[in-house]
Amino acid sequence: MLLTREADLFESSRGRLEAIAYRLLGSAGDAEDAVQETYLRWQAADREYVETPDAWLTKVLTNLCLNQLTSARAPGNLCGAMASGAGAGRRPDVGPGRHRRTA
Repeated sequence: MLLTREADLFESSRGRLEAIAYRLLGSAGDAEDAVQETYLRWQAADREYVETPDAWLTKVLTNLCLNQLTSARAPGNLCGAMASGAGAGRRPDVGPGRHRRTA
């Protein structure tokens, strides 16, 4: 459970974290989800060893956002790719590492 000081520290960073997540993900809903996941990880963290909480929160949030972007564009993840707009206007059989057969 978070102490009041630690909860206040997170809440004072929430606006900045939401802005970063929105810039990375492009969706307010996804940004809110990433910030909430960051809060849960902050709650579970061994904060005794966190020297700079703002840096820790920013790093965790950034990693979560980058992981979400990476998994959304992973090969074989058509739902994630379509939801993120990746591949719009491209043929699914032609892309990086794929070549058209001309036989």
